[in-house]
Amino acid sequence: QVYARMSEVLGITDDNHVLETFMTKIVTNLKYRGRCEPVISRTLQFLNDLSVGYPFYCIRHTILFENNKVKINMRLLFKHFPFLGISDNYSLSDLRCRTVFYTALTRLLMVDLGEDEDEFENFMLPLTVSFENVTQIFNSSFEQEERMLIGLARDLRGIAFALNTKTSYTMLFDWIYPAYISVLQRAIELWYCEPACTTPILKLMAEFMQNRSQRLNFDVSSPNGILLFREASKMICTYGNQILSLGTLSKDQVYPLKLKGISICYSALKSALCGNYVSFGVFKLYGDNHFDNVLQAFVKMLLSVSHSDLLQYRKLSQSYYPLLECLTQDHMSFITSLEPRVLIYILTSISEGLTAVDTIVSSSCCASLDYIVTYLFKHLAKEGKKTLRCREVSQDGQRLLHFMQQNPEVLQQV
Repeated sequence: QVYARMSEVLGITDDNHVLETFMTKIVTNLKYRGRCEPVISRTLQFLNDLSVGYPFYCIRHTILFENNKVKINMRLLFKHFPFLGISDNYSLSDLRCRTVFYTALTRLLMVDLGEDEDEFENFMLPLTVSFENVTQIFNSSFEQEERMLIGLARDLRGIAFALNTKTSYTMLFDWIYPAYISVLQRAIELWYCEPACTTPILKLMAEFMQNRSQRLNFDVSSPNGILLFREASKMICTYGNQILSLGTLSKDQVYPLKLKGISICYSALKSALCGNYVSFGVFKLYGDNHFDNVLQAFVKMLLSVSHSDLLQYRKLSQSYYPLLECLTQDHMSFITSLEPRVLIYILTSISEGLTAVDTIVSSSCCASLDYIVTYLFKHLAKEGKKTLRCREVSQDGQRLLHFMQQNPEVLQQV
């Protein structure tokens, strides 16, 4: 009955015709409303919603019109859809739409991709060309390169978000490492004080570290998990050291120039520590300092943030406290090795976070406190044992117990 009426009024006869009408409007908006960010944003959100469910399976070959049909042709996207291009007529905020677009586009690809590496390479060809261009002109045109990298980082983040299988994620990792990830590392080093550039790159790295749907389940003989963590460690350390060199910032600058980047770094580190795809003991065993370096970068960045800022900025608190929970759960040897002033800072932050309205913050504080006190309890339980092995194992606990004895007011306040 519905389609009978729709056929009379609109000429739409079935569900495929409905989807075709939707896609016609979507493509028209993307082609001719490229300068209107609200229209592009809502259009892409609609496209993204369609790509999640079953209906998009029926129209997976629909992006560009050709002979009254619509199909994917990546090489023509930049020509037909102006919001994907790099132009002085577009602000940097316009580039945000690209992430959603590439997420939907990658979901289309995933329908029939399987293990076809050639098809994936063809899909990534425009981004390959763009990265090669950036590499060739890296130090010649700051403004042009920056805009290109912002667009590339947003595109790749959209693609990475949609790749939720081991096979497809591995294809992306093999594509970006090591050639193109070094370009992103270099960009962080050069333009650390340009949040418009660093934020998309750091968010891209944070997305890469997400072990969603166990997609980072590399083969036993593969070093990719360790290699990925090493690259993340380099980027976090580079950004942390560079951003702290800016010194004291004004109240209106401190979040966009520093705290936002720090919060993204913390999110990336938390994802890496909790992803279960890296054996961190390997770094110490083979004398690799990347794990130690990133933990020290965490401490340096943390000490540059006031307790009030930790709770005032929601994204910062929602990245710091879950990371602290992960550290206290699995890396208490690192916690016990910290200087007393750092331990006081961390325990004070837990004390203040316990009363936070945000349940993510308060629950992480409760969990962190539980792990710390449990660690102390286990150490005290071993105190009566006189064996050499127990004395060696409890050295870390002894340091923490000594600190608590020297600063009893910390736990009393909690």
